[in-house]
Amino acid sequence: MNDVEFAQIIQLITKSTGIIPRDSHTTGIKNYVEKRSEEISSEKKAVSYFDFLKTDADEMRNLIDYATVNETYFFREEAQFEVLQNRVFPELVEKCGKKIKIWSAASSSGEEIYSLYLLAKSMGICTDCIASDINTRMLSVSENGFYKKKALRTVDGAKFHCLLEEFKDEFGNFHIPSEICSDVEKKRINLARLMDYPKDQDIVFVRNVFIYFSLEMKKKVLEKIVSESLAPGGYLFVSMNEVAGLDKTILPGSLEKLSEGKVFYFRKKNKEDVWDKISKL
Repeated sequence: MNDVEFAQIIQLITKSTGIIPRDSHTTGIKNYVEKRSEEISSEKKAVSYFDFLKTDADEMRNLIDYATVNETYFFREEAQFEVLQNRVFPELVEKCGKKIKIWSAASSSGEEIYSLYLLAKSMGICTDCIASDINTRMLSVSENGFYKKKALRTVDGAKFHCLLEEFKDEFGNFHIPSEICSDVEKKRINLARLMDYPKDQDIVFVRNVFIYFSLEMKKKVLEKIVSESLAPGGYLFVSMNEVAGLDKTILPGSLEKLSEGKVFYFRKKNKEDVWDKISKL
């Protein structure tokens, strides 16, 4: 495969997902593409892999599954979960007096949504949880609920590791019970398509996604989440290393930036907040 054709394949991935693969990741993608190209050529003579991709939805889905980054673990970025525990969850319970709706918008293999679910459960809070991802293989992992011990990190999330203790087996692996797995809705959502976003969510986690999007795509996804997915007064969490890249040039006007110590996160303003600001002018 020549460089031009591979560049076309990368462009196709970006067009389909909004993801711009980093240089460190393109080597793995190229190895996969070359392997599949040989397999396709032996089955379908004189058909290039690029042309085959454009006509075969299953192959395109498989490529996207392989091309997406799926690094995650339980209670990643522990400080954000402390903010949830100490401020956000209590505030939402007092305000809503109902089930809290939570959407993990790039859930990968599911550790994030189960971390959110278990933290809320430990506080006696009922939730409606949705886990979505573009990668179908990762969604199937979250459906199964089995995680190897590496899904827990000693350097991060330690304060909340006790919430997983009852699910640990003799080998240090974790088995999330089927009743918990089935209590979390799983959906395949391509954020770049701007379709099928859940509505009226109290909390949205969309972490480690914006670092792979163009400026224009970041803005579109943020506008969609804030206008349709976040309920008034709802909270948006991105990865802590993404916050600096989300400035006023792309943040919707109805989204305010908050901080708790070193943790920055966002809140959708209520109509009351807007009128209160106007009245003070």
